[in-house]
Amino acid sequence: MTASVRLGFAAAVLVIALATLDWVGWVAGIPVLTRIVSTWPEMTPWTALWLAALGAAILLQSGHPSKARIWAGRVLSLVVGAAAALVLVEYATGRGFGVDLIWFGNAVSALDTTWPGRPSPHTAVATLLLSTPVGLTQLNRRWASVVWTVSSIVAMTLPGIAVLAYVFDALDVVVVATSTGMSLLTAIGLLFLGAAALLARPDRAPIAWLISRTDQGSRVRLGLVIAGFPLLVGLSRRIFLTLGVGRDAALTFSTAVSTVAVGLLALYLGERERKQYEVAESERNQLRAIADSMLDPQTLLEAVRDSAGQVVDLRYLTVNSAAVAELGLGLGRSQLIGRTQLEVSPTLRNSDLQRRFFQCLEDGEPVVLDDFPFFSEILQAVRHYDIRATRTSADRLNLTWRDVTERSDLVRRIADSEEKYRLLAENAADVVMLIRDGKFVWSSPSVEDVLGAPPEYWLGRAELEIVPPEEESAHFARVKTLAEGGAVKGRARVRSLDGVTHWVHLFAKPFYDADGRQDGIRSAFRVIDAEVAAQQAEERARADARLRRAVESAAVGMCLIAPDGRLLEVNNALCDLFGYDAETLTQKTWQELTAPEHLEVDLKYVEDVKTGRIDSYRLLKQYIHANGHRIWGDSSVGCVRDDDAQLELFISQVVDVTATIQAEERNLILTQRLQRQSDQMAVELARAADYMKSIMPRSLTGKVAVSSRYLPAQELGGDCFYYNWMDDDHLLVYMIDVSGHGVEPALLAVSVHNMLRSGSLAQEAVPAPEAVLAGLNGLFQMDRQNDHYFTMWIGVYEASNRVLRYASAGAPPAFAFNSADGTAAAMTELSATSEPVGMFEDTVFTCATYAVPPGCQILLFSDGAYELQLDDDRQLSLDDFRTLVTRMVGSEAWSLDDLVAELRTLTREESFEDDCSLIQLKFD
Repeated sequence: MTASVRLGFAAAVLVIALATLDWVGWVAGIPVLTRIVSTWPEMTPWTALWLAALGAAILLQSGHPSKARIWAGRVLSLVVGAAAALVLVEYATGRGFGVDLIWFGNAVSALDTTWPGRPSPHTAVATLLLSTPVGLTQLNRRWASVVWTVSSIVAMTLPGIAVLAYVFDALDVVVVATSTGMSLLTAIGLLFLGAAALLARPDRAPIAWLISRTDQGSRVRLGLVIAGFPLLVGLSRRIFLTLGVGRDAALTFSTAVSTVAVGLLALYLGERERKQYEVAESERNQLRAIADSMLDPQTLLEAVRDSAGQVVDLRYLTVNSAAVAELGLGLGRSQLIGRTQLEVSPTLRNSDLQRRFFQCLEDGEPVVLDDFPFFSEILQAVRHYDIRATRTSADRLNLTWRDVTERSDLVRRIADSEEKYRLLAENAADVVMLIRDGKFVWSSPSVEDVLGAPPEYWLGRAELEIVPPEEESAHFARVKTLAEGGAVKGRARVRSLDGVTHWVHLFAKPFYDADGRQDGIRSAFRVIDAEVAAQQAEERARADARLRRAVESAAVGMCLIAPDGRLLEVNNALCDLFGYDAETLTQKTWQELTAPEHLEVDLKYVEDVKTGRIDSYRLLKQYIHANGHRIWGDSSVGCVRDDDAQLELFISQVVDVTATIQAEERNLILTQRLQRQSDQMAVELARAADYMKSIMPRSLTGKVAVSSRYLPAQELGGDCFYYNWMDDDHLLVYMIDVSGHGVEPALLAVSVHNMLRSGSLAQEAVPAPEAVLAGLNGLFQMDRQNDHYFTMWIGVYEASNRVLRYASAGAPPAFAFNSADGTAAAMTELSATSEPVGMFEDTVFTCATYAVPPGCQILLFSDGAYELQLDDDRQLSLDDFRTLVTRMVGSEAWSLDDLVAELRTLTREESFEDDCSLIQLKFD
């Protein structure tokens, strides 16, 4: 029984004593035992009976009660709750059932009340609430724990308020009618019962929370200070009233005095707590240093409980350096703290050792285990430990252990040695022989039973006569060890006179004479043929069982096949694969299950295995399912041979790859179809590109020489350009680049191109090129062209006054080069800042003019001419392109072909990623 349970036990006993004194007061007529003050309500005998019954119910369920005690306590609490409910019904209906006069009727009949012996409504409500947690004390359910905690706290609230009412003379709170109300003794008794109910289950909140805290003392003192403040105010108020101070002044003074007193007390307690914390911290540091210096692992563990309050695991709170080295698994101290035992050592789950730890937490009995075998997670071996565990609190356990495997092995070796010596001395059936210079010089009589000849036969014979050929290498190694002064122990083989080989347990060591000189070798052995045969049979049985389990649990089909093809054993996966049950499948041969067209290849492999040319093979073939359809299987076949290398059986694994093969066949068909479609699309795109070239204008000569190049990319693009004399004085030139690649941009480019060539819109370009852009912008908004827009540079050259009017909609600028008197060419950018056509409906397009000097050259280009990926993973910029063109124009005879060749050399594969359009205008 824990300290908290004992404290609750004492509280319940105190309440029973209080109820007994109340009954004495009623019987003897001593009012002070029933109400303390004559003007206060009394504790009725029924109330005392309720309190005593609840106290008894708590006592019955405290500690580790039997089922009978638990049910007795529940019945008592149920009866009390029913009685309290009956009283509340009487108050609610105004009808009395006469119950109040059944218990102490004569004593209570003198009271001035309608129902003299009936408890007050406050008392009945508090008692009814309190009977609930008392009845649920030993019910381990999540909901029961919640109801238990809430009802306990609520049940203690009413008597707590009553106590404060008595302290502050607020009797209206507790008095219902004359001589009817909650007595101060009743309130105190209910408070004690509520505390006893809470303390009966220290593993539940709020007691469990309080116990688990390291500062539980501080929490308790803080609670007492808070609870004591109103009591101190009330008591000091009474003192001031006794001194003649007015009621309001007394309340003011008592509040001030109590506040100062509580403040000083809190200051004192806080300072004491600080000093105690410093001392405790110093002691903890010292203990930690001592623990870290210890060679044995030391840990402090905390219980981990489930919803029912049962311990299910232990969590590491502190560990010393030795424990970190033992348990760390590569983790540091901080990483290990907070983990549970099962996380670190999964082999503890449901073990006897874990059960002992949990039992220690429950009953406080220390765990003392010596030479305890346990599997080490780090060493991956069974080690032996001395283990000590003691409970330090309700939920904490101190655990230490020491690895004593070496000591245990030493003790075991000594015991084994003593056992062998005893067997050698007592078991006359063992053969004892003395060997000198490799020959037998003495033998015990039991040699005849083992080796088939009497001792005199073996005297003078060489020891090698009883050593079979397969044992010679091991024999010579043993002789070497003995020659160096060592001892030999273990299994060996000897050959009897009839040539039969026997397994023996051999023990040999040098033989010394009385002077301590080595005088040969003494050996003792006994036949263990039956033991070895049993072990070998057991090992074969275990191997067969492991193989059978592996075959049965395998996810792939497995079977054992006889040399003639019969299926000897099959697993479930193979039955599922072929659609037969195991009995039916083992009546078939693999030849029956193999598709005829694959049988010849498989038979050739089988023949190679039988003749020993190969030991295994792998084959992808078709099988015949039970319902007749074909299935594809990836078959891996091995074999088992006997000691003479003869085939015993085949081991076959079959993986169902039908879905994979079918998917590959479907993918092949789909790939071929896609390739045909791709080839057809390539042809159509090539035709479209040829058409785009065909609608481009040819070169012009005369007063303005015009040449052009259209270099389509790998994908069909949206580049298009045009130039021609509209009349004798006006030359129209424009370049279009539609966004994106493919058929849609190309069709849009052709549509715009045809509209400009055939319509009247181009006539507007003579006075105002920007009007053409505005008209196109209204006709080709991108929301009506599947989100495609286009850039455009348009210009009209008026030859009579050598003026070029131009406008641009997001297109790259044109470059104008003027070389006067043989000097270096000066470059002018002919650009505008308008948005592309079709992007915004309200775009404003502007026009600019350029006075064309004699000998001027103008270059128009699309963005595909300079957006090139260079060899160094860098992209050619517009500035780089401008520099390149300016350098080329500086030469006397340059052409667009020279520019294209230069651009190709800059790219990785000498090709353009986007359509490249170029127009060169040379003016006289």
